[in-house]
This record gives sequence, C-alpha cells and structure tokens, in this order.
Amino acid sequence: MEKATLRKGDTVLIPDVDVTASFLERFRGLMFTPSIPDGYGLLIRPCNQIHMMNMKFPLDVIYLSEDGTVLHIDENIRPWKIGKTVKQAVGVVEVNAGTCARLGLETGDKLTVE
Repeated sequence: MEKATLRKGDTVLIPDVDVTASFLERFRGLMFTPSIPDGYGLLIRPCNQIHMMNMKFPLDVIYLSEDGTVLHIDENIRPWKIGKTVKQAVGVVEVNAGTCARLGLETGDKLTVE
C-alpha cells in the first residue's frame, strides 16, 4: 500500500494514511484488524459504500468526492453494519470512531491526500 497524509488546508488531520492499490486491498480493508492507532486512516478508492463485516471495532467513515470535498460522514459505525451508499463518492477514509468529531470535520470540508 502507498502511504499518504490527510490534510485540511495546511493542517495535517491524519498523518498516517494507507492508500489501497488493488481490489484485494479494497475488499479486505480493515477486516480482521484488532485495532488501529489514533492518527491512522485507510483510504479506499474507488469506493462509495463500506461494510463492517468481520470488524472488531467501530469506525468513522469520511466519504470524499473527486476534488476531496467531504460529501458525508458516518460516525461510530459498529461491526457487522453496512454503511450508507453515497453515489457521488469516489473514495472513503476509515478512521477510529470519534476522530471526525474530535477534528471538527463537517460535510463540505475540502481535504487533500498527499
């Protein structure tokens, strides 16, 4: 997987982002992962819906447009649930539950992955 950071303007929001590069990486996502550290995210692209099958912990999911605009945020999605389908989304960033509220992320924010 490729490494990146997630920024809002000049501010680094998530310093350690893995970017999926294959169908298998997108499909597996964070399944079977026991936990992730704060400051970590997984960018799944292309993606407009996620599932929480075989997950061990809840997530916040940030749905992004082609230009990095936050289209929707699903907060605290529990294991074994299915996320919302956001038709315009081209990717999602999965982070620990509570991260979006802590960072003050909102729909309409413009983010960049570098």
